[in-house]
Amino acid sequence: MALSLRWRLTGWYVLLLAGVLLLFSLTTYLAVQRLLTENFDAVLRQQAALVAQAIDEDDGQPSLAQDVWLPDIRDSQHFTRIYRTDRRRSFNSSTVPEPIPELLDAVEVALRGQQHLAQVRLERTTLRVVTLPIVHERQIVGALQVGVALTGIEETMAALLRVLLVLAPATLLAASGGGWFLANRALTPIDQITRTARRISAENLSGRIGLQGPDDEIGRLARTFDSMLARLEAAFVRQQQFTADASHELRTPLTAVIGQIDVALEWPGTLESYRRTLRAVREQVERLTRLTNDLLLLARADGQFLSEPVEPVDLGSILPALVAQVEPLARTRDVALALPPVPSITVPGNEDHLIRLFMNLLDNAIRYTPAGGQVTLGVMCQPGRVGVRVADSGPGIAPEHLPHLFDRFYRVDAGRSRGQGGSGLGLAIAQRIAQAHGGAITVESAVGVGSTFTVWLPTEARGVGRERVAVG
Repeated sequence: MALSLRWRLTGWYVLLLAGVLLLFSLTTYLAVQRLLTENFDAVLRQQAALVAQAIDEDDGQPSLAQDVWLPDIRDSQHFTRIYRTDRRRSFNSSTVPEPIPELLDAVEVALRGQQHLAQVRLERTTLRVVTLPIVHERQIVGALQVGVALTGIEETMAALLRVLLVLAPATLLAASGGGWFLANRALTPIDQITRTARRISAENLSGRIGLQGPDDEIGRLARTFDSMLARLEAAFVRQQQFTADASHELRTPLTAVIGQIDVALEWPGTLESYRRTLRAVREQVERLTRLTNDLLLLARADGQFLSEPVEPVDLGSILPALVAQVEPLARTRDVALALPPVPSITVPGNEDHLIRLFMNLLDNAIRYTPAGGQVTLGVMCQPGRVGVRVADSGPGIAPEHLPHLFDRFYRVDAGRSRGQGGSGLGLAIAQRIAQAHGGAITVESAVGVGSTFTVWLPTEARGVGRERVAVG
């Protein structure tokens, strides 16, 4: 069974701290030992220098002056020895057993004019011994050897070692508890996120973490998770609404078709009546075909985009052609179409998609403009982009409807739109095509005055190609 993140974090924390404590303890021990030894050596050299000043020379043989006082102690803790040039001792205050090769070698070094410092390990103690030459009138007449036991240093280092062996584990134990507390405190929000995620299902996306705390990594994670849940909930609601609306829109013409067929089957009629029934059925089937194509387009646009090549599209050519194409519809509704001269303006994109975008806007404007009104198509050029305006003199749109105009199946006047053949998908498709070309659609409207839809498209290919709308 895998250990929890709390245990792993605490374990790594304890291991790291143990390594730091071990390194700190070792460094402290060695540093104190070195400092004490250096101080000890300095005192030892000073003592040897004082003894050397009290040495007299008699016929080339060194000896202590008679008025020099030395402690009358003969043990293995400290000693003073004087050697003549023939390596024989002329003074010895030591009970250290003989011979000790290291000390004899030190005498040879001193007789050659060099000072020597040695450390000798005996059975019960350790000696620090300094050996230096005895010089009289620039001649080496012997060697002085002074040694002192390191008992004090050894006792001090043993005490320090005991302190470190007690304090280090105690510190590690206390730090382990602190590490567990910190890991538990840091991971509590993660547990809260986990519990919230477990409560969430496709039927209930309303749960939120709602973590109150500092703007750190955990806080940003919790807020990002809440934001993701909000987007998922909104998308799920839109998907449910889209499915319900699509089902309703598909059911209406199907019901009409079934009803007309049932009437024709149950009531014998003339050939003309059958033809009228077939024409009515054909109209409903055409409506179903348009609606199905629109739904397919939006579904494919939500899923993936076709990597169609981007080509230059001349608005100066396609806009007049579109006005000529919708002019018969405008005449039947007694709506005037106005198109000022359009210069040759090239935008990158897909010509079929752009034609559908402008056709949806023109068709929408004509259908909502009352008889005697006017629809105007114009072009505005700005640095790096171009705007195509479709303005109508219709009843206008109330401000509360403007934020939802490009929602799928949204209708300002649902009853009138359905009667006029609209499905509520035209503006959604237009906005999706504009976004796929790196642009957008803006709308301005005033009740009783009219509405103006402006399509903004980039004149360079930097915004095109990242998203491409699928062909319906």
